[in-house]
Amino acid sequence: MLEELNVKGFRKYRDFSVFDLANVNIVLGDNNVGKTSFLEAVYVWCCGCNAGSFVNIPLSRGRYGFIQQPFWIMEELISVVNTPQNVPMKMSFDGLFDGEHVCFEHTIWPSDLLGVYDSSYQYNNQSSLPSSELPVNSNQMYSNQTKLIAKWQIKRGEQSVITDITIPANQIASKSYRPVKFIDLWSHTVIPENQQIYSALKREQKLQEFTDEIKKVFPDILGFDMIPYPDGSQTPVSVTRTGNKVLPLYACGDGVQRWFYILGIMILYKNSIICIDEIDTGLHYKAQAEFSVNLLDYALRNGVQLFVTTHNIEFIDTFLDSINDKRNDKIDKVRIITLKDTVDGITSRTMKASEAVEAREYYNLELR
Repeated sequence: MLEELNVKGFRKYRDFSVFDLANVNIVLGDNNVGKTSFLEAVYVWCCGCNAGSFVNIPLSRGRYGFIQQPFWIMEELISVVNTPQNVPMKMSFDGLFDGEHVCFEHTIWPSDLLGVYDSSYQYNNQSSLPSSELPVNSNQMYSNQTKLIAKWQIKRGEQSVITDITIPANQIASKSYRPVKFIDLWSHTVIPENQQIYSALKREQKLQEFTDEIKKVFPDILGFDMIPYPDGSQTPVSVTRTGNKVLPLYACGDGVQRWFYILGIMILYKNSIICIDEIDTGLHYKAQAEFSVNLLDYALRNGVQLFVTTHNIEFIDTFLDSINDKRNDKIDKVRIITLKDTVDGITSRTMKASEAVEAREYYNLELR
């Protein structure tokens, strides 16, 4: 389990640390304080020396594969580092995992496109790609149609991986350090992944149990299926509702879709770290209590460490009350992490859930 994390040079985090992490970590804070960036930092640490995963999530959020404009990627690159004026650009992600410190150091050498994008970089002697510091394959030629955006080096101790970031995108393949999944506001709309979740539930004979849990909140749902079309082709996941009405999952409300996706993904991605942005979005307040209990249960049952964000204090109260009432013996598997922007940079406060319950009930303390 990830127990501590120190981040330097990434987004708003000049030098940021968070301690005493647990199985479920709920991140609070004002708008634009860096809650999503915290999830991204956890994700990047998990990626290890895999620059491809970094580029796909924090850098371009999946846009990189179809972006054909090199300045767009250069602009994204500048936005991801805390001090882009310093070239080469540097970041580091140091995590304490199961008692062992594991640090990944990133160094990015932008190509001369950076000086074209912003002329102030033309006068920085370090702005060009190094000719001797990095090994460059002399057989690798870039045509007029292929633009080199940057060289990206990631080091862990003596291990070093160097990746060319180009347009069109290179096929970047490198194994991540830890299995990780990032869930944003639209992840639940990805049909193939919902099909994988259904298959995992069916294969592990957990579909009925899963359906019974969701029926506690959505009583008109009778079951889930994947009934082939008349020509035998594969269909999206479908929902059977009261009156034997069958409709695709994507035709249901966001609450049902997110419930299915978030809880299902913890079965699909066992023994991994999962980052979920704005966890309560789409869930009616009446559904949040049962969802909170399921969230903790599924995380513990499947060996998942969760990092989630919210700005909704009502959700936090519901979550704490539900866990305190129904899972009191597991309450300190949860941490409440508050981020604050100060003159010294972004700082964090970590509270055990039992402490947060007391702070809210007896002192009406503002956790955000």
